[in-house]
Amino acid sequence: PAASAPGLAPTLVFSLAQAAPATLEVFDVAGRRVGSRDVGGLGAGEHAVSLRDVAALPPGLYLVRLAQSGRVATARALVLR
Repeated sequence: PAASAPGLAPTLVFSLAQAAPATLEVFDVAGRRVGSRDVGGLGAGEHAVSLRDVAALPPGLYLVRLAQSGRVATARALVLR
């Protein structure tokens, strides 16, 4: 997954290999989950989703995890204000 922050809510861009259930999760540097979203209903292909529930995150470094069918991809994300 890749992350960017146009406007106030972080937008995550990622690709799903299949239409199986999938979850995006955002963790702070202490390992606490600060947001998540089910994205498996989007189907296979490239997608961009806004994580409005984490829009109020303070500036800092975060870890984004995409999990689907036993496969996990991670990326770092930086929130700037």
